[in-house]
Amino acid sequence: MEYFDSVESISQEHAQSPIGHWQNWSSNQSCTPKHVFQPVSTSELASTLKEYSGKLRVVGSGHSFSPLVNSNDMLISLNQITGLIGSDKSEHTARVMAGTPLHQLGPLLESIDQSMMNLGDIDHQSIAGAITTGTHGTGAKLSCLSHLIKSMTLIAVDGSVIECSASHNRELFNAARVSLGALGIITEIELQNRPKYRLKESIDVVPLKEALTNIETWKHQHRHVELFAFGYSDQAILKTLNITEEAPFQAKAPLISDDSLLTLFCEVTRKAPKLTSLIHHQIFRFIKPSSRVDESYKALTSVRNVRFNEMEYQVSSETGPECFERIINHIQKHKLPAFFPIEYRYVAGDDIWLSPFYNRDSASISIHQYYKQDYHGLFGELEPIFDDYQGRPHWGKIHTKEQKQLSEMYPHWETFQAIRQELDPKNQLLNPALSAIFKKP
Repeated sequence: MEYFDSVESISQEHAQSPIGHWQNWSSNQSCTPKHVFQPVSTSELASTLKEYSGKLRVVGSGHSFSPLVNSNDMLISLNQITGLIGSDKSEHTARVMAGTPLHQLGPLLESIDQSMMNLGDIDHQSIAGAITTGTHGTGAKLSCLSHLIKSMTLIAVDGSVIECSASHNRELFNAARVSLGALGIITEIELQNRPKYRLKESIDVVPLKEALTNIETWKHQHRHVELFAFGYSDQAILKTLNITEEAPFQAKAPLISDDSLLTLFCEVTRKAPKLTSLIHHQIFRFIKPSSRVDESYKALTSVRNVRFNEMEYQVSSETGPECFERIINHIQKHKLPAFFPIEYRYVAGDDIWLSPFYNRDSASISIHQYYKQDYHGLFGELEPIFDDYQGRPHWGKIHTKEQKQLSEMYPHWETFQAIRQELDPKNQLLNPALSAIFKKP
């Protein structure tokens, strides 16, 4: 067993952090663990868990905004439990180690002529971190990444190794695919993929009213559709992606990088909030229609260097446009300090017990706030609107929902709790945030 007292073993971005200190990508979550453990094999991990009696949490790349990681006892990093284990060419499946980052997984799968069905916009997360929080992309017929799992291996806190799938340990499988790391530590994941493919991305500027009127139609015309709206503008950015046989080509690079422009405007509106509306009305001078073709894992993801904090809710797909319009109207009416674009996507429903998309095709609406600005006021103003549409929060994003509210959203909540208690009777995997929602009052 090996312990590390520096977070260099977790994240190069925070290699200069104080000894024993961890913080997430946006810096809104942090903790000071006594130990950081980086196993080099699953057998070493199982042996350590069998011996260890204290509290523990697993840490990925730090791209969640909710307090899922925070622990002052032990953090476990799987950043050496990575790579491709095996594949089935005829079934287009691949088994991977749970610590593998999504940005490494794309090329690994490409080497065996496979690609994931879908990806989210950011690919820095580990595959285990992405699935345990219900991470998703966009596509009316495409479910969250957790729904792509064929089987998985996890290690319980007593060191026992457990396999589960739709045909073996089915109830555990239904619980573990979105589990917030509360059932055990996932070490291997078998993914249902497809033959590798290319996507053509098209970026257009459209009137916001037209977008809200037609988005429900557009979602059936494109494999992926995504909308970005600015709170004080009557225009929006429409992004679509579709499978193509065209050769890869890249869009013409803008004179000023998107990140540089976004950072500049965020800094200006942070210091002078009254300029937000003016800049929103002028920003489309800098946004031009464009297109590109690339391998799917490259086309689906984007470089996001400007840090932010995020709240995201899932509402029914049918009520999505109405909810989105209410968000925009509320920002304008109350002159809220919201410069970052608001994101609108579609996700197909699934059968995973704690998935925010359980039994419901959903519209996903994301609110962002520049990381140097206080997000509490903005998120607090908008969160009640999602409540009016029976919204379910993304587990990895900021929300204020408590145990009673969450238990009413998920029909299998109590069954999940029973499985969790059986696998972790001493609540070793619960940090303060998870204790608040999972432990019986």
